[in-house]
Amino acid sequence: MKVEVVDNKSTHTSPFLSPSWLNNCGAQYSVYLAGSAKSALSRFTSKGIKILATPPWALDCGLSCDCTHEEFLALSKSWSSASGAIKVIDLPPSTRTCKLTSACIKQHTPKEFRIQWRHTRYLDLADKLPSTRVKQIRRASREGIVCTTVENWTEIIELHNESRDRKSIRSNSSQLGKLLSSISSEEYSFAVEARNAEGECIASGGFVMVNDCTCLYSFGGQKRSKLSGIASVAMLAHAMEEARDRGATVLDFGGSSDPGVDRFYKEFGATSVPKARLIQVSWWLRPFLGLVRPDLV
Repeated sequence: MKVEVVDNKSTHTSPFLSPSWLNNCGAQYSVYLAGSAKSALSRFTSKGIKILATPPWALDCGLSCDCTHEEFLALSKSWSSASGAIKVIDLPPSTRTCKLTSACIKQHTPKEFRIQWRHTRYLDLADKLPSTRVKQIRRASREGIVCTTVENWTEIIELHNESRDRKSIRSNSSQLGKLLSSISSEEYSFAVEARNAEGECIASGGFVMVNDCTCLYSFGGQKRSKLSGIASVAMLAHAMEEARDRGATVLDFGGSSDPGVDRFYKEFGATSVPKARLIQVSWWLRPFLGLVRPDLV
């Protein structure tokens, strides 16, 4: 199957393939087309080393889970042969109902790639929330916390950066602000704020509809306070209602390598769904990378 590669140009509407995302995440990019399947990867250089990777702040390469094994095989071979000493490509979650299953990925990924398995968490929006979460939402209401869907993402940007700074996570805050400002006007996105009784925003989230059925919790942040925990719960509950109104049946929490955050998502009743990361590193770079990024070798 032939693969077409288009550099630095996209006309697609899916979030991680859209011009609003790809033109504002701070890197050049290539869109890969095989049959009806599409994906996008960023191209950049770090310390003189060429890298091909999932676009910055995107949670996957934009590939649909309905991608066939023939399309995936063609795309993954094209990724493998592309220029770059380091390649880090995140695939979408592999649910039981999608064509791009874990078994398909294991069978058809070129041997040049190492598969690193991670996970996200899915919540069926038709299910009732656990009683502990319902109690927290009621307490948030008693404390005067009010959640609203907003068009202005200023608070989302500020609280997201504040949370990353608190956790000592490196981030280009100015570029992130540009990205979020760009996607905030897209129909596939919405934002939610939780404000305390004094009107101060203490928790917020940015969400994207990655397809007709799935809403992704893409960006989040909170201001450290005694009410920030229940404010985040109330904010997510409000986002679930908004997602249902937009036709979503599933909330994807986005996954986290932080055990505490993962447990927070699990306590909503969300179940684990596997995600594959494809990694390819040139042989001459592996000894050095093993010292600075052992997760990639």
